[in-house]
Amino acid sequence: MTGKVNKPLKILMVLMGLEIGGAETHVAELAIELARRGNEVHVASNGGVYEKEISQFGIKHHKLPLHNKRPENMFKSYIGLKKLITQNKFDIVHAHARIPAFICSKLHKKLKFRFITSAHWVFKTNFWLKHMTSWGERSVAVSNDIKKYLINNYGYEADKIDVTINGIDTEKFSAGTDYSDIKAEFDLKDDCFRIVYVSRMDTDRSAVAFNLLEIAPKLYEKYPNLEIVIVGGGNDFERLTKKVVEVNNSVGTRIAIATGARTDINKFVASGDIFVGVSRAALEAMSAQKPVIIAGNEGYIGTFNKDKIDVSIKTNFCCRGCEMPDNETLFADLCEIKDSGKAEEMAAFNRQFILDNYSVEKMTNDYENAYKELLSKNPFRTNDVLISGYYGFKNTGDDSLLKSIVSNLKQAKNDVTITVLSRKPDETSALYGVESINRFNFCKIRSVMKNTRLLISGGGTLLQDETSIKSYKYYSTVIKTALHYGTKVMIYANGIGPLNNAKNIEDCKKLLEKVDVITLRDQNSLEELKAMGVKKEITVTADPAFALVCDDYKNKDNNYFIVSVRKWKHLQPDFAKSIASICSEVHKKHGLTPVLVPMQKRLDLELCTEIAQLCGGKVNNNFENAEQLLTYIKDSKFVMGMRLHALIYSLSMSVPVVPLSYDPKVDAIIDGWDCCKGFSAKDINIEEILDRIDFIVENREKISAEISEVTQIMKEKTNHDVKTAVELINF
Repeated sequence: MTGKVNKPLKILMVLMGLEIGGAETHVAELAIELARRGNEVHVASNGGVYEKEISQFGIKHHKLPLHNKRPENMFKSYIGLKKLITQNKFDIVHAHARIPAFICSKLHKKLKFRFITSAHWVFKTNFWLKHMTSWGERSVAVSNDIKKYLINNYGYEADKIDVTINGIDTEKFSAGTDYSDIKAEFDLKDDCFRIVYVSRMDTDRSAVAFNLLEIAPKLYEKYPNLEIVIVGGGNDFERLTKKVVEVNNSVGTRIAIATGARTDINKFVASGDIFVGVSRAALEAMSAQKPVIIAGNEGYIGTFNKDKIDVSIKTNFCCRGCEMPDNETLFADLCEIKDSGKAEEMAAFNRQFILDNYSVEKMTNDYENAYKELLSKNPFRTNDVLISGYYGFKNTGDDSLLKSIVSNLKQAKNDVTITVLSRKPDETSALYGVESINRFNFCKIRSVMKNTRLLISGGGTLLQDETSIKSYKYYSTVIKTALHYGTKVMIYANGIGPLNNAKNIEDCKKLLEKVDVITLRDQNSLEELKAMGVKKEITVTADPAFALVCDDYKNKDNNYFIVSVRKWKHLQPDFAKSIASICSEVHKKHGLTPVLVPMQKRLDLELCTEIAQLCGGKVNNNFENAEQLLTYIKDSKFVMGMRLHALIYSLSMSVPVVPLSYDPKVDAIIDGWDCCKGFSAKDINIEEILDRIDFIVENREKISAEISEVTQIMKEKTNHDVKTAVELINF
């Protein structure tokens, strides 16, 4: 990723079934659009006609008997969902309808996943049903009146309820939809006046279908080319088909058709001249540019126009609380649309209304915002950040990284909670004002990781096996632990490599493909990952130490230069003498005092002391923190150094450097800086180094200005890492 944390989500939709119905269509459209946007979507249900459609978009369906509350089916669904959620570690589990929400709520208490629901309808409420219904950590209501229902009947907190729409796929439901296949299948008439009604044909949904059939003979008398197409199946379908036969027999010809359950609703809607129905079906017909009469079992709104917008939205196009439908009113409204000559005008108004207010894109945006809000507040993860790195070893360079990361995080998010893995937890905690645990206490690490939102791995060069294979194993294991517990992972301004072991290279490639964000401190590390075959998006930023600022520590003089060296297995036997010779010559020619600064006292002090004694210089390791060292470096004439962060400190203070490269990371950090010329620490060339120092002393002001320009860019790049980390915490 490039710092954007709009990372694809892994989402499980849980609903009763995928047969024809408003809620089912809503879920299918949402799942398809989420998949189109790059999310990994799974659906668990008892299955149905929409299975085939969602599978075409790579959505995996898991069949479970979620369609009723029989104890054996609920138990099977509980076991199946538990296995599914445990194995897949979904970012979001999204339940639709009461039974799926109830089962998911029980699992939520044990498995601690992020749980959201949608309320599509107003259910019956009694003592038992109220207490078996769960609306999750957050809920999305498909209308404002359903939101009020959740508040009034369940005491659900208003600020935890989002409101969305029944989003419509405006391309699928359009006037130009080809319906020739269903025309042939049902032998639909040419040049007829066709009324289309769509609904689930259950006893609590089918009333208006019978109203239509009851007025059909009267309509036929007025419009001999009449054809009524009723689409949908359900527990009242058999009674409906008998009524259809009765009506057709009464007029002596076929004027009514009952199709049963269908998934190609868009084709039937496109075939009609007028649509009758409620809820999502009415919106789909409006999208298809049809005049619409809104009528259903809960009431009657009538012909949709600008005067009916408020009541339609208020009732979610379901007519709740409106006058009940009757045959006379329905007959009159159908005739008025047919005879007014305004049908096309009505149809165009309806289409534009859907485009402006009810697109599936808007609906999906609403859900994504609800997901983001839910994920930003994880009650199961109380620690924001766990930082893993080479901390607690009294290495000034690595400790400066920790100082920078912690300071910047606290500045960007003042309530951030931070825990650091350290060799000396008490010392780290006292120095940086953070919680700290022993870096080798993996029992404690696992415990903290479960409660942590984000693992920051870095800065520094952690994923390498040059110093030790154990080093790679340690840092990769910390990352794997985070991934195991669903903790987000950011590789934070790292250097990468060298990795020499083939198994480590392959392991690192697979590991980095799984993390959330990778930022690197240098271009060479990017090339290293590309060579490994890592395909994930990566951003090159800058070492966090570039963000450090000076302390108010003051020096008595500035007539000195700094040398920072370390022990290394490939140093030549006379390394100390060579460096001392350079220091002596600089003192003799330019009058500058050599000051040896051990960046990691345990490893560097002996070598620094030896060189100081040979050249008559001095050793200075009396710095309480990195900020004091920065000021000391700032006042020096130049820095000759092996230690990476001695060089970075110098550059951040616009001080010229003479890099002594012992590791690719040193070459990488100065790569692209025209004002920095490096030399090999393995084979010291005294004359070349002295020539470079002469040039620096003579042109210090100009070189410092050139360094300053690049340093400012590096400081700005460090902001990118902090911003990305905070976004990951909040996401």
